[in-house]
Amino acid sequence: MESRTALLIGASGLVGNELLKLLLQSDIYERVTILVRRPLPVQHPKLQQIIINFDELEKYEAFFLVDDVFSCLGTTMKKAKTKQRFIKVDYEYTLRAASLAEKCNVKSFSAVSALGANPRSLFFYNRVKGETEEAIQRLSLKSVHIFRPSLLLGEREEFRLLEKVAEWIYHGISFMMKGKLRKYKPIEAKKVAMSMYRAAISCQKGVHIYESYKMENVL
Repeated sequence: MESRTALLIGASGLVGNELLKLLLQSDIYERVTILVRRPLPVQHPKLQQIIINFDELEKYEAFFLVDDVFSCLGTTMKKAKTKQRFIKVDYEYTLRAASLAEKCNVKSFSAVSALGANPRSLFFYNRVKGETEEAIQRLSLKSVHIFRPSLLLGEREEFRLLEKVAEWIYHGISFMMKGKLRKYKPIEAKKVAMSMYRAAISCQKGVHIYESYKMENVL
């Protein structure tokens, strides 16, 4: 397979961090660029870190001239504090990144969404995620991969009590997560990252959506 280049947005998050490791370890990717608010404590010969203001994302269009763009952007209501701020990060930034990827004619665009994403959902979080998915699919991208993980497992920089409690509960009842309940089973962030990596290099055209349980056996 010919060498490829990648742009990763959201590298500081749980999935983004795991994906960055994969891209840097890969023999397929010769250059990896990440757009970040603050520099990450990562050094690698093929890594290029660009410190940006996401409110001015269009100024960094030149960095979208790559083969594959990965968006792992996402926040929480606790961090965002307001619905408007949540929409800005999860919807606006992601869609603007996808639009720049379209403009630069990338080979693939991959984005992390969420279990239950639905533009008609009664739940704010799921509705925004669904609206984001819908907006991305309206673009003229060659290849779109959307990933809908359930509760993500992994070591986060910040401690989230409710997520830790949920992890403990799910670990105790994981043997019951079968059939219709299978899609709610927590998934390791590294499995989502591996799914994104494999999807990008698969060169599949069109729109592809990956539910959480479909990523479970990727490792």
